[in-house]
Amino acid sequence: MCVITIKNLCFTSVLCLILFICSGTALADSITINADETHSTRRGGALPYMFTTETLGTGLGIGGIISGIYEPQSSLMATVFITDNDSWLIAGGLNNVRFDSLDRWFFDIYIQDSHYTDQRFYDSAHRSTTERAGFNDSSEDDYVFGISDDIHLELTARYPLPIGVAKNEPLTTYKTRDGLLVSEPQGGGEWNPLTSGKTTLRFRYFYRYRNLQQIEQENLLSSSTNGISVRLDYDNTDFLPNPSRGSRQKIIITRDFGWFNSSTSWTNIELDASKYIDLGTSDWFRHQVLAMNFWTSYTPSWDLDQDTGRINHRSPPGYGAFLGGFDRLRAFPTSRFQDKSAVYYGMELRLIPKINGLNTWPLLKHFEIDWWQFATFVEAGRVGPDYDADLFTKDLKWNLGLSFRIMAFQQPLRLDWAVSEEDYAIWAMYSQPFSR
Repeated sequence: MCVITIKNLCFTSVLCLILFICSGTALADSITINADETHSTRRGGALPYMFTTETLGTGLGIGGIISGIYEPQSSLMATVFITDNDSWLIAGGLNNVRFDSLDRWFFDIYIQDSHYTDQRFYDSAHRSTTERAGFNDSSEDDYVFGISDDIHLELTARYPLPIGVAKNEPLTTYKTRDGLLVSEPQGGGEWNPLTSGKTTLRFRYFYRYRNLQQIEQENLLSSSTNGISVRLDYDNTDFLPNPSRGSRQKIIITRDFGWFNSSTSWTNIELDASKYIDLGTSDWFRHQVLAMNFWTSYTPSWDLDQDTGRINHRSPPGYGAFLGGFDRLRAFPTSRFQDKSAVYYGMELRLIPKINGLNTWPLLKHFEIDWWQFATFVEAGRVGPDYDADLFTKDLKWNLGLSFRIMAFQQPLRLDWAVSEEDYAIWAMYSQPFSR
């Protein structure tokens, strides 16, 4: 996965970066092709890119991707960049691979090694007390920053259950014309996992080490986590890359057993539910959709020692019940809020104009842009020390936003701008929100 948080950025550079690094990795056990294409079509490319961000400075890099390397749905990607503040990143992944003897299993591997010289964590060095950094009423200036190393490994296996549309064929093939579905929808009608939609079990092993230190000082923070995430996913949408109707529900249980060099053991449970309503067409738009999402998270292992104020068995930053980032509360930095529990509400109005035009621009015409989309969104949510009624209704953080999106090489790409009472943020990202 490749994400950039920005305050100032050249859109063309981000487009190139995300298109060639992230395209084809967002959706598992599925493939999207044009109506006149065949499964044998292979795409690939490499391109240098540049960017400017608030914490990385100006960076230069190169990324590449080859899709259809083993089977139509599989892809290989890699990227590397360096910046003028001595930050760097190397990442690569092999996605959506399956083998003849295990034709219902799809496998991914992702590896990343990176070094950042100006990294922020909304956390405290001692990680204790109820008035800690990152709790729901914490200050936006309550963070620690410094030099950070980040090593990340994920191994994923997915198994579409032999029910619904995956009863006979686990690989979903979407056929589109001008970026909109023309083949039989995967779901979106009746809510019945036995006859409609696809139900998938996902098993993921993860390892991540991150630290934070200041020059010539010991670590302020150091976190190592590894464990297993199990997800049950019922996708009853018509076209997951850009749904117009139907729903999706996910239950995710993540456990770090405290093995190997893990900093601590912890457990987290998530529920994620989305609903899509097709609003039809109009004189101006050929696709109008209302998308809604509800997500909640609870960390039962989280334990506050009343005598010392120290929190034990908590999930590390970026895991568990956190808000802020490219999908939830987009006006806030990643992991701006984190606690034992969290809740999130999101709603978007997505509009695709009848006029495209971008596919004729000298540079953009090479990216096979099927449509461009305008979206408005509103989000609300909060974190809390308890999982009770107050979590869902009181003192919610919120933001409003606008988004510009395109469908390029059958992959939605987006540039989101969100504003809150604290600040604003711009995110360049692949995949529609709520669809990962």
